[in-house]
Amino acid sequence: MPIVNDTIRDVLQVLRLNLEQALNSFPSTPDAAGDNVVLSNIAFVENEGNRQPSVADKLVITLIKTEEEHTLKNQPAHRRNPVSGSLEYVNPPVYLNLYLMVVANNRNYDNALLFLSRAIGYFQFQSVFNETNSTLPAGSALTRYHFNMSMVSPTFEQLNHIWSILGGKQLPSVMYKLQLLEVQYEDTVKAGQEIRTVIVNEKIF
Repeated sequence: MPIVNDTIRDVLQVLRLNLEQALNSFPSTPDAAGDNVVLSNIAFVENEGNRQPSVADKLVITLIKTEEEHTLKNQPAHRRNPVSGSLEYVNPPVYLNLYLMVVANNRNYDNALLFLSRAIGYFQFQSVFNETNSTLPAGSALTRYHFNMSMVSPTFEQLNHIWSILGGKQLPSVMYKLQLLEVQYEDTVKAGQEIRTVIVNEKIF
């Protein structure tokens, strides 16, 4: 049976949990009951004029763009089995960059700015995440991962387009690029035949 790990979801859950743990180390605010960080679509922040309870007074992480890392695109479509030593044909993994919007959706504007600055400070402190320096959520299927977080500074025009697409009024926010997320479809691997003979047919004039 082929296996496709829910890599995007699992990695964002890792990001959410570790940011949540970092914020819990700061003094709490009056409107910060429960989890401070949620994965949700900020485009649905308002539902018929009412805030969704799941994102009210939270830091909301929203995926707004997915792109392929083209510098790692040209890789060989084969690999050497580490156990048997045989050659296997397999398509190389896809490496993704995820553009994330971290939005402080707080009723109190002072607290929104506080939450946002704390999030920025945390990602300044820890910009690289892997299985040795971060906490995995309970029941996560991830066994290995490695990604970087870097801040993106869109122009005013780009911000206007982003919030227009999201369909809401601009909230205190910051954008990050999550780099080099590896995604691979694990299917039954086709074994390649071993190269036994090399024929050189070359003439020099």
